[in-house]
Amino acid sequence: MAAMMIIMVSLPTATTTTTTKSSIAPFPLSSSYSTFSYFTTRRRKSTHIEYIDRFSFRSTPTDSNPVILSNFAEGEVSSPPSVVFSSSLDSASDVVRRFYEGINSRDLSTVVDLIAEDCIYEDLVFPQPFIGRKAILEFFEKFIYTISQDLQFAIDDISGEDTLAVGVTWHLEWKGKPFPFSKGCSFYRLEVVNGQRKIIYGRDIVEPAVKPGDLALVAIRGVTWLLQQFPQLAERF
Repeated sequence: MAAMMIIMVSLPTATTTTTTKSSIAPFPLSSSYSTFSYFTTRRRKSTHIEYIDRFSFRSTPTDSNPVILSNFAEGEVSSPPSVVFSSSLDSASDVVRRFYEGINSRDLSTVVDLIAEDCIYEDLVFPQPFIGRKAILEFFEKFIYTISQDLQFAIDDISGEDTLAVGVTWHLEWKGKPFPFSKGCSFYRLEVVNGQRKIIYGRDIVEPAVKPGDLALVAIRGVTWLLQQFPQLAERF
């Protein structure tokens, strides 16, 4: 917000100089984002000039609104208030949401800057992770050109408390209706790179089309028995 200085020239009134200072205290706010006017009035009566400084500012700093700061020293003419801008970063959850929006829109140009150059992405359907932004974008390019644009990711829940880690549960929808065997959960880790939060690691786990139920427990028990009998087998994993 701009500061205004009104300089009023008055006729000489006396040879004696007196200094008074008065201010109007700010009134209560109904909300932390309410705008109010704060007036600081300085009057120096002399044989030449009377000064009045007036400026307004927001009560609480926000990412998009600067805070006006001004210091007044006794017996000095006030200088225009300085403007201090607070730096802002997209939240980790916002970055992940934008990532899904870019995939849904089939516009990979919108997700390039969300992925770190050395990012690692694991989709557990595939035997090996995708390492590096180039490999990850190539994978998603195949993905979006393989399936119809009518198939969209829908976020069920997303964590928003952590600034560098995000968990997401999601499912796929076909023209707004749930797609079978498409529930999944993902984890993302982010870092601030060149003043922007970017994804440095991601892992996707998708609902299996075949659900073995209790047979999965039997299989796990069988594998653990083999490892107990032949510990060297663990080195092959």
